[in-house]
Amino acid sequence: MRMLKIFLKSLKEHARDWMTTSLSLVIGASFVLLYWLMIPSGSTTYGVLVLNHDTGLAGQEVIAVMEALSYSSGDPILDVEPIADQEEAKATLQDRDAEVLVIIPEDLSETLAAAALGDESVASSVTFVGDLTNPYYAIGAIMANAAIEEYVQHATGETRPITIEEIALGASGGRSEFELYVPGMLIISVVMLVFSAAMAITSEVEAGTLRRLQITRMTAFDLLAGISLSVILLGIIAMLLTFLVAVALGFESQGPIWAAILVAAITTVSVVGVGLVVAAFSKSVSQAFIIANFPLIFFMFFSGAVYPIPRIQLFEVAGQVVSIYDIIPPTHAVVALNKILTLGARPADVLYELVSLVVLSVVYFAIGTWLFHRRHMRVA
Repeated sequence: MRMLKIFLKSLKEHARDWMTTSLSLVIGASFVLLYWLMIPSGSTTYGVLVLNHDTGLAGQEVIAVMEALSYSSGDPILDVEPIADQEEAKATLQDRDAEVLVIIPEDLSETLAAAALGDESVASSVTFVGDLTNPYYAIGAIMANAAIEEYVQHATGETRPITIEEIALGASGGRSEFELYVPGMLIISVVMLVFSAAMAITSEVEAGTLRRLQITRMTAFDLLAGISLSVILLGIIAMLLTFLVAVALGFESQGPIWAAILVAAITTVSVVGVGLVVAAFSKSVSQAFIIANFPLIFFMFFSGAVYPIPRIQLFEVAGQVVSIYDIIPPTHAVVALNKILTLGARPADVLYELVSLVVLSVVYFAIGTWLFHRRHMRVA
């Protein structure tokens, strides 16, 4: 089969260029090591979900105080959304479509009324739920807590009647700062292969072998699929190597590793698709290397792999929030890996992310194949 021959040929070429291949494989592991060495064990709006069990007016008034918090510009600090289902709220937190769930107890009004009369024997507890690995959680929780304390102080003259309890999603409460970055580093180990994909394909154009291979009636799909399979294999190896280094440095996965490998493999397909687009507009390997830097920047800094970014909501589909950055496949991969590795999610829990990854990977690969065929494989 022609595709299999191209695949084996591509593997041999990767083996011959062992230095470039080795660097591609260890880049993710190197990032993990650097983060481990470096990191010890005004206008952003933070999403706060409120589950109000209070039978009096205090719960609604607390919500009003949280909604009133604003920057000097007048923009709200908290995006407060009342919610009725705690499990639905937890799913929203896992997707990082909100930062904090505040659970107001049934006896809040009763407790505050008693405290206002000087009765200190009654106490109540407000519960905060969130993913403690989400950097925005701490800020959202602090601001929500400040609003609650302000209201209680105004209502009773003291804050002692109310205590705060915190519930961490999954194993997020026991994560070190280093472990917070591991899911993103795993994705970086994959997206760095955009160089390998673009350069491997462009080398066929630059060396003139592409024209000779066309004589064998080889199709664009045969060539590109064969090379892509070798890059996907490299992506899985790179992700596993990065993961093993992270484990050796103290990282512990809460979910199934095979699910994380599946996420990495699908992400690699989308990376290869972008590599095809780069190769379509490149006439030399050096040119491919330069052009590939542009999609790499988007993959690294707009997907949340390097640092979490606020979600800019466009619309909702079947209860799922779609943001402007969701057209970047690694965005879904970062969320999926965080759910699997940190929150202990199963494949069924990341079905939306997996479906999004598959659809985007197919689209990117199809566009890359079409462009490459149009620019390099059409017979003049």
